[in-house]
Amino acid sequence: MSPPRPAIPKLARLPLVIDTQHLRLRPFTEDDIEDVWPTVSDPEFPRYMSWHAHTDRASMRAFVKRITVAIADGTGVTWAIVRDGHAVGCIGLDAITWELHAWRVDRAELGYWLARAEWNRGLMTEAALAVVRFAFETLGLHKISVGCFVENEASRRVIERLGFRSVGRLEDDVWRDGRWWSHLRFELTEREWRDLRSRSNVGSPRRS
Repeated sequence: MSPPRPAIPKLARLPLVIDTQHLRLRPFTEDDIEDVWPTVSDPEFPRYMSWHAHTDRASMRAFVKRITVAIADGTGVTWAIVRDGHAVGCIGLDAITWELHAWRVDRAELGYWLARAEWNRGLMTEAALAVVRFAFETLGLHKISVGCFVENEASRRVIERLGFRSVGRLEDDVWRDGRWWSHLRFELTEREWRDLRSRSNVGSPRRS
């Protein structure tokens, strides 16, 4: 089992543009707002997400400002998922935490979404594999966590394809849209990632 890396890296100094077979992942900017506006302004789209549909572009600009600050602070990185020159989704490592009092924890939370027109093409699996590889092999994290609502079967399938291990179900975990929702929670350690890669080509993103 590998110990924590001796020097905590500066996120902003790392290469944050990632190319895969079909996609380019790069830090999300204001230039991407118009591409994703039909998706992020759709009232029905984020029903499984932690955010509400955006009602004006100013709120999206505020979002871009927050995630830009997060890169500078080293607490998170959010990529635009770019296909054929246009942003079609978003994926990020949030709540990047290296130290907690006397503990080294070296972990982050994975989150993502993709425009409906791009579903069922394996693109999210491809993007998520690339981000997980970045998290472990470039950033040097020890663990990634991810979750989804029980009803979000498409997200669960992506998580399982990535090799995440189930750690349980959180009943009535959050309130949204007039009801309680339960969460499925998963995690993956760097050692598990290495084991997966040694047994398969999981580290090489491709269409599912």
